[in-house]
Amino acid sequence: MKMEEEILDVVDEKDKFCSSCGSAINGKKTSVGVQQIDKVESVKVKAVGGKKNQTKEKVTNEKEQIKKLSNTKLVYIAFFLIIVVGVILYSSGVFDQPVTPALQDVSSFHGGVDLQNLQRINDLENELKQNPDQKKLLELAHLLNDSGFKEKAVEKYKVYLKADSKNPDVLVDMGVCYYDLGKYDDAQNLMKEALKQKPDHQIAHLNLGVISIAAGKHDEAVEWWKKTVAINPNSDIAKRAQELINSH
Repeated sequence: MKMEEEILDVVDEKDKFCSSCGSAINGKKTSVGVQQIDKVESVKVKAVGGKKNQTKEKVTNEKEQIKKLSNTKLVYIAFFLIIVVGVILYSSGVFDQPVTPALQDVSSFHGGVDLQNLQRINDLENELKQNPDQKKLLELAHLLNDSGFKEKAVEKYKVYLKADSKNPDVLVDMGVCYYDLGKYDDAQNLMKEALKQKPDHQIAHLNLGVISIAAGKHDEAVEWWKKTVAINPNSDIAKRAQELINSH
């Protein structure tokens, strides 16, 4: 405003000629001074507006940086907590695998329980009705055993043994079914029968130790496992027997 007053003082509305340069004046305020004032004011507004925009951008950038840092800290904290919990669980033994003397773990090598075998079981049942076959009958018995149908497996093993009563492997497998059904005496008799047919049957020795433990006969079980190791110390069965000896 001071600039405007100075300009107005120099050029008065009543003057017809400029006192400085002698040029004619049209009776109105000269637009030169006003334009200069407007230009100055415009520059001031733009300058102020520019500073405000810069301030907003700066604040926004700072907020984004703070947010990124916060997210990064949360990720590190979560990762740290996961590690701590894992260490605690590992130290407490949650992930340890218990050694259980379950017969099916060592005497049955037919692939483990698989419910997808149900379709094959049904197919074999239908095929055997039309055409009896010892090989398919044994396959069916093993599938029933592995799938948890122990009583049905025993039925099929009995049918098979009518034609091949001295098969030590089948005697052992049927003994496993009896053990799982809680019939320890029947299981023991079948294991010993298998040893009559094959005295060095390593799995039968191992299973007799397991049956003895189930019956509360600790010393007898250890003796069976020692015999298991003696038959073939380098086999997986011998290693399993040694583990059982060490754990009992």
